[in-house]
Amino acid sequence: MSGRQRRGWSSRLGALFGVLFVFLYIARYLLPIEAETPADSLATNDNRLAIIFGIVSTLGGIFAILYVLSLRAAIPRRGSVLTTAAVVFAIISAIVPVVVNLAALQATASLAEVYNSSTATAVDKAAAVVSERAVEAGEEALFSVFIGTPIAIGLFSGSMWKSKVFPQWLTYEGFAFSAGTGVALLLVAAGVVPPGLGFAFLGLLFLWVLASSAYLWRSDRDTASAEPQ
Repeated sequence: MSGRQRRGWSSRLGALFGVLFVFLYIARYLLPIEAETPADSLATNDNRLAIIFGIVSTLGGIFAILYVLSLRAAIPRRGSVLTTAAVVFAIISAIVPVVVNLAALQATASLAEVYNSSTATAVDKAAAVVSERAVEAGEEALFSVFIGTPIAIGLFSGSMWKSKVFPQWLTYEGFAFSAGTGVALLLVAAGVVPPGLGFAFLGLLFLWVLASSAYLWRSDRDTASAEPQ
């Protein structure tokens, strides 16, 4: 296999990783693992479902990292400070949620064992519910980590500027996603939560990832390598 063929397969694998990342990200939300209250979460805890969620979350993080590395390799200015910073922010945004989710699943499993024990007293159950509430609060605080995602996309979009591999509209969409997320975070900090904020965030994120994956699939790495770095 020639060097050009290897580069083509690398880009196509990167595109596949991007699509798999989006698919697994959506799958996480489809799994019935959330409960209305901490007490319900402990009472209905399913270890098998938790394991599936952990596997999906971990694979999603791995595919996200592989996609990011393939995306970096296809960008003409892959050695620039912008691209390097984008990779760092993207990898952090992919790894930290996985680690926090796995730790939370383990903590919830331990608390559920105590809560559902036949020998547990009312005090034991109350303490377990309080601890579970703290675990869920820690997961919600993870929202701040996703600040790194729009930063990474904004930096990647800057590196794609006037690229022969990625079109200008994708760059503009990345800038709009980053700026829009920044404005949304300011509104949330001010106590104003626009309706459909989460759907808008995920929609723009998935559009950017899937579109960049499509262009990765069809990209000609030899053309990209010929651009100034």
